[in-house]
Amino acid sequence: MEKKIIVTIARQYGTGGLKVGKRLAEELGISCYDSEMFKLVSTNENMHSEKIAHNSKIEGTSLFSVAKEKYDSKPDTDLPAFGQDFLVMKNLYEYQSEVIKELANRESCVIVGRSANYILRDRDDVLSVFIHAPLDFRVRRASSVHHMTDKELEAYVKSMDERKADYYKYYTGMDWKDVTQYDLSLNSYKLGIQGCIDMIKKMIKVKEEL
Repeated sequence: MEKKIIVTIARQYGTGGLKVGKRLAEELGISCYDSEMFKLVSTNENMHSEKIAHNSKIEGTSLFSVAKEKYDSKPDTDLPAFGQDFLVMKNLYEYQSEVIKELANRESCVIVGRSANYILRDRDDVLSVFIHAPLDFRVRRASSVHHMTDKELEAYVKSMDERKADYYKYYTGMDWKDVTQYDLSLNSYKLGIQGCIDMIKKMIKVKEEL
């Protein structure tokens, strides 16, 4: 890539969107930051501990250095833990937003989740992607991870999507599944993981030529 590019990926549960993000980043030679990594740098307990700096997921990444800078600049901020209600988590969202914006300032990267498409909506170097797929396909993929009945799996997949939609609506006021929020909407059932990656890379080339 000649120009810096930040790819944000929002995805329905069970679409393989995280796998798309990680493999895309590998092929582009850039970092991929996902929700689990953001959780690691978003609690007081972790950021006060030296052990977090040596966690294999974030060791040596820009995510850790940026998060540490942002955290240390607000020593009096009491960051809430994940799992608490949205009202309590408001300052956590703002903290993560600052980290995401600074990551985008520093490097090309792939960011999966965290409403990154909305947070970075005013940047010209961002390609926002939404990955979706039919419910039955996503339930089948989830069955390889979760040992539940078909009915339980369907309810679980739907509940995960509802959580994503509620989170996005609360903090952005927008509909998470509204394709007008994104530059590219991809069906992973029809395209497959590699097909989604190839489409994103083609769109990156288009943006570089603009």
